Amino acid sequence: MSTTKQTIAFFGATGGCASASLAAALRDGHTCTALARTPDKLRNLLTTAHSIPPSTLDALLTIHAGDIKKSSDIQKVLVPSANSGVLVDTILFAVGGTPALQTSIIKPITLTDPHICEAGMSAVLAAISELEKRGVSATKDGRKPLMVVISTTGVSSKKRDVPLLLYPLYHWMLQVPHADKKKMEELIFNDNGAHIQDFVVVRPTLLTDGEPQGISKVRTGWEWGVKKEAELGPTLGWSVGRRDVGEWIFRECIVKGGWEGKCATLTY
Repeated sequence: MSTTKQTIAFFGATGGCASASLAAALRDGHTCTALARTPDKLRNLLTTAHSIPPSTLDALLTIHAGDIKKSSDIQKVLVPSANSGVLVDTILFAVGGTPALQTSIIKPITLTDPHICEAGMSAVLAAISELEKRGVSATKDGRKPLMVVISTTGVSSKKRDVPLLLYPLYHWMLQVPHADKKKMEELIFNDNGAHIQDFVVVRPTLLTDGEPQGISKVRTGWEWGVKKEAELGPTLGWSVGRRDVGEWIFRECIVKGGWEGKCATLTY
């Protein structure tokens, strides 16, 4: 378990899981950066929904206005201080699309941008390459950043990770969003240390809102992302809360560690 305060970059920070992770990091005294189309929206979310004092935001959080597909915007988030010359220790990528209905029996649900996760991850990796050209190529410890990414169950090519009754929802209605998540994961699996030191893919089952139950109630399973070794396998379940997912990510992946190289399934 790391006791050193980290620098953490958040993409998709206004989402329920990521905002909970960000709030937990701020409460614990970590220095954070975030990309947001509307910075005031994120700031208000943290102060109202997560009760983070404005003084904590002023001291520990820098929010950059920008676009997840624009390299120059992303680069600002990846460097914790303009003159530091180093990359953040950890990147939490939680970008997601906005669902939209379409007149298709085969694919009834799409996204307003069907490739947002894939394109966003590509842009983050490209931004790391651009920073390296400018001499900013490592964290303060001389390593590449750890990438933690929020994906979903239902995209594994190995064992079944959703209950059979959810198959129609996952493999019929959610084909387009899941195809985007799968492409995003493939970019990470194929990185081979070019941009990041390692990764953790977090695959929660159906996400719910409401009061958190606590991470002690979160059941986990896992499989390797790239390695071909023995693995626990996924844990099947119906749902899990966004706030508990966010807290779990912060406590287990960012602070505790030991999930590197794994795809973790989360459910109650």
